[in-house]
Amino acid sequence: MVRTPRERATQALQAHAPHLLHAALVELGHGLDNTAFLAHDLVLRVAGDVDVDVEREARLLDALAPQLSIATPAARFADADTGVLAYSLLAGSPLLGRPAPPGAAARLGRFLRELHDVEPATVQDLVPTEDADPDEWLEDLTGPPELVDIVQASRPPPATGRVVAHADLGAEHILALDGRLTGIIDWSDAAITDPALDFARVLRDFGPLFLGDAIEAYGAQPAPMTRIEFLARCAALEDLAFGLETGRQEYATNAERSFGWLFPPTAP
Repeated sequence: MVRTPRERATQALQAHAPHLLHAALVELGHGLDNTAFLAHDLVLRVAGDVDVDVEREARLLDALAPQLSIATPAARFADADTGVLAYSLLAGSPLLGRPAPPGAAARLGRFLRELHDVEPATVQDLVPTEDADPDEWLEDLTGPPELVDIVQASRPPPATGRVVAHADLGAEHILALDGRLTGIIDWSDAAITDPALDFARVLRDFGPLFLGDAIEAYGAQPAPMTRIEFLARCAALEDLAFGLETGRQEYATNAERSFGWLFPPTAP
C-alpha cells in the first residue's frame, strides 16, 4: 500500500514522538525530493523516495554542524521505514521569492569555504561521490527550445576537483530572519562533488553581483565560471519545469526572473 507523505509523517510521530500526535500537522512545503511538515516545534521532512537513507543524513549533519557557522538541522530522530528525518524548527523562513538581506553574500561565501574545507575522507561513508557530469544534466532538460539550445551549446568539460558540497543550495534551502541568515536546510543531495554545484544555484537565485561577493568572501575561484553558468542554467530550466508541472508558481517565477542574467540577451 502506497503511503502519502502525511501518512508517513504521522507514522513516524507514532513511533518516535507520540506526545505530538495531538498537534496539528501543518505542511510547510514540498519540492522535487521532499515534503516537510511541522508538528509543534518539530519539522518532519518526508523523502519522496522511501529508500533515501535518512539515518545517514542525520549522521552527516551531526558531523558537519561543529564546522559550520550557519545553523544546520539538528536531527531528533531519523526513521528509515518512513523516510522521515525530524529536527527542531530552525528560526527564519526560506529566501525563495524574497530578497537576500544585506551581507548575506559574504556570509554565504564564508559558509561555503567552511563546508568545502571539510576533509572528504571524514564523511565519505555518509555521502556519495559524484561527477556532476554535464551530459547527465542535459539528458532530461526541457524548456523554451532557444534556451535549451544555448545550454547544450555551452556544455563545459567534466569537473576535476571535488569537495564536500550541499549540492542543492537554492534560495528555498536558505533561511533568514531579521536581516541575517539563520539556517541551511535539506542536505539530502549532499555529496563529494564539483564545487560549482554550490555556486550555481546562488547565481540562479541571487544574480551575478551576489555571486561575485560570495566568491570574494570564499577566498578563491571555486570553479570555472563556464561550469557555474552551465549548471545555473540547467537548474533554472529544471525549476521552471517543476513550477509549471506542479503549479508551484514561486519556482517558475524565480526561474524566469533568473533568465535575465543567465541568458542575456535571448531571454523570452
